Amino acid sequence: MPKEPFLGAKYTPQSTVFTVASQNAKSIELCLFSEDEKEEKSIPLEKEGDLWITEIKNIPEGQKYGYRAYGEYDPASGLFFNPNKLAVDPYSLEVSKSFNHWQSDALSIENNQDSAWLMPKSKVVNLAKILDNNQYPYLNQKPNFSIGENIIYETHIKNFSILNDHIPEAQRGTLKALSNDWTIEYFQKIGVNNIELMPINPTCPGKQIPEKEGRFDNWGYNPYCYFAIDPRYGNLQDLAEVINKLHQNNIKLTIDAVFNHTGEHDALGPSNKSLCFKLLDSPSYYRPNGDNKAEYMNSTGCGNNLNLDSKLGQRMLHHYIQFMHRLGLDGIRWDLAGDNALNEYWHFQENGGFIKELKYAAEDLKLENYVEPWSALGGNYTGKFSQIVPCVKEWSDKRRDFTADFFSARENTSAEFGNQTSGSAIISGNQKESAVVGTAFTHDGFSLVGAFKHHKDTRDNGEDGRDGSADTYAKSSDEEELYRRAASAAALNILSKGIPLLRNGDERSYASPNNNPYCIDDQTVWINWKELSSRQKRLFKQICKLNALRQKHPIFTDLTLYNGKENPENGIKDITWLRPDASEMTTAEWQQPNHKTGAYMLNGAKTPNRPTDDDFLIMISGDNYYTVNYKLPTPPSGGKWQLLLDTSEGDFKTEVKEFAAGTEYALKPYSFVIMTKKQTHSRVNQKQFLNHINKLKQQNHSH
Repeated sequence: MPKEPFLGAKYTPQSTVFTVASQNAKSIELCLFSEDEKEEKSIPLEKEGDLWITEIKNIPEGQKYGYRAYGEYDPASGLFFNPNKLAVDPYSLEVSKSFNHWQSDALSIENNQDSAWLMPKSKVVNLAKILDNNQYPYLNQKPNFSIGENIIYETHIKNFSILNDHIPEAQRGTLKALSNDWTIEYFQKIGVNNIELMPINPTCPGKQIPEKEGRFDNWGYNPYCYFAIDPRYGNLQDLAEVINKLHQNNIKLTIDAVFNHTGEHDALGPSNKSLCFKLLDSPSYYRPNGDNKAEYMNSTGCGNNLNLDSKLGQRMLHHYIQFMHRLGLDGIRWDLAGDNALNEYWHFQENGGFIKELKYAAEDLKLENYVEPWSALGGNYTGKFSQIVPCVKEWSDKRRDFTADFFSARENTSAEFGNQTSGSAIISGNQKESAVVGTAFTHDGFSLVGAFKHHKDTRDNGEDGRDGSADTYAKSSDEEELYRRAASAAALNILSKGIPLLRNGDERSYASPNNNPYCIDDQTVWINWKELSSRQKRLFKQICKLNALRQKHPIFTDLTLYNGKENPENGIKDITWLRPDASEMTTAEWQQPNHKTGAYMLNGAKTPNRPTDDDFLIMISGDNYYTVNYKLPTPPSGGKWQLLLDTSEGDFKTEVKEFAAGTEYALKPYSFVIMTKKQTHSRVNQKQFLNHINKLKQQNHSH
């Protein structure tokens, strides 16, 4: 990959080089602003190919600036140059303020009002300070565990900590809250080791948020600058501090990147508004709709697909990946990656700009990459990304749907149960490793408890109920049944093959009827840190201990797909799917409709990909109104089974309760049962594990 030029403002104490890209501009001016923004000084840039450059001596750190681009205004050709509108530097490392003035006519490209008075200004940043190894020695010291050992915790910066009085008030709702010692200890207690941040870039409301007091793009999926942090949360210095602190405690950081669209308007309409890309070079940054240059492609539903195949678009994506790597980031979650990979005719490109950069990120820089493998409107490409770039992991809409369906009144087949628990539902024939990210409950849907408690109500969004998934899993049930369903769903996702993801607040029983609160920023979406009820405490402890169990056992963290063959160590299959009479399931039984119970046995004998581990027996009951008696099979290593958890009975067992092979075990409705048989050469000492569970129980009592 050829070395790319440094774009943005490259600062040194002696001088700063300002560089911006545009292929179609006739001229570009750098505009320097006084601190109070009342004075503006314009400096013409020199053109070098598709770059516009100037070097200015003695620029102070924090200097505010922007660009005015001159050229044709010809919407039919996709050109929208208007020097009356100030453009944010798309490569700026900091902006002066959060933006919530989208309704102002001054932003419209189709008039001559000057927009500088309300625009965020780019700011000059001393990057050397942020990347200082003496200040942040752990920035590039990656946590020492494999991607299969990840337990991802998806969180929103503000929603996570704004109500948390364990954290100093000045830090609440910001990046600094994540580097607080209390937060680190909390992550360790619940057993998560990869923090995935929802978008943290500067964002704007965009045209899709209905105008009303208090509404804002709280989720951040309308970016207009990919290298800065939204000032609501802090700045790059704060992000470096977070990465350094997480790495020091062997925790990874992943960031949600939205490269499918921006927060600007599309190419049409009387309120055609822009902050950045359209003003600088619309045809280079946005993808036309087929041969029609007057319209942007809109497979996202938000009006404007970024063009990641153009020279400027791919350069920006490449620069972003390099920059995140330099900051020490561990992973990137690509929002609507299916849209990123489409061309202007809505065809998936296996060799397009996005796939090339995905390979660069994964193979050259060894970043962990997680993709939403679908487009909002242009198709589902589940399995394609992990087939083209095998180390890429895919968010699983099937895992999401199955988990909620299984513990509700929806119909499933035995095959779907097998696919989801074994992590093979999206795998093509030539793959050997599960690519599933278990996204049963995430930001863009119901929470864990909310899924089984509420019917959809998104009226607060101003969309009159048109938005959000129409799927509902709630049913009339008492609280005991509700929390049993939630605990069992969490267990299924955490212990199934693949990489589990926990949505922030699920461990604290967050529940709201609004399954799409993207523009809501109030106590209905903030995580509540008040004392939990007894049932909520039980769910909290169950999730903590399930995470601890997964992390301690390589049989769960090994992503190698089951092959159904006998292990030469003991002549027993790696996984055995069981009927209630303890016999192995037949081929015909895999297509049984309305399948609501299932069981499987995991052989702990060592394999080429993992050491010897314990044997496990897992039995799961979904939406059943009756108890099913399961006859227990003989453990692969012989002896008796020991019960670890039955969600119908509450918490993990601290006393040893054994069951001989042939014993019948009553699998109750909505329950998840885990039994184990310790092997002689297991790396896990069962007594130590039970002591660990008791210690967690004491530590987590306050939560």
